[in-house]
Amino acid sequence: MLLVGATGRSISDYMHEKLCEPLGMEQPSYWLLDSRNREMAFAGLNMTARDFAKLGELYRNGGMWRDRQVVPAEWVNASTKPDAPHLAPGKTMVADRVTSLGYGYQWWIPGGHRGEFSAIGVYNQFVYVDPSRGAVIVKLSANPAYGTSKTEKTNKEGETIEALRAIVRQFD
Repeated sequence: MLLVGATGRSISDYMHEKLCEPLGMEQPSYWLLDSRNREMAFAGLNMTARDFAKLGELYRNGGMWRDRQVVPAEWVNASTKPDAPHLAPGKTMVADRVTSLGYGYQWWIPGGHRGEFSAIGVYNQFVYVDPSRGAVIVKLSANPAYGTSKTEKTNKEGETIEALRAIVRQFD
């Protein structure tokens, strides 16, 4: 609501100018709408795997895309790190749910201090970024049990991170 109020534009329109055009997105992208017909900027972004990979690549490169600084490097750095103790991996973030992931600004940070981060969708979709290994992996499969409990048994975030790490290690 703040972005819409400040710019007088929809989130999708603003995103199209600031991200989609500079990154050469191949397909239209959009957010799901809430009950008041507003874009849900906290979740519900729909893109193709290739376009999600471009976002991951943009962040892997510190906000740089083909010799153009699209997102300030300072923002990328700040957004991919927890900025408060309760947002660090292994802390209780919401109610009584303890997660092995920390949280930045819309990016989840795995424990282990390797510098990786992931965007994680509501059904366990991932944009996994490991800058130290030059890797971006997009996983669009859906886990129908995701969010039905507060445990790894149904959410499988830690399991997914370990699987993505294993894939990346195969290229070392």
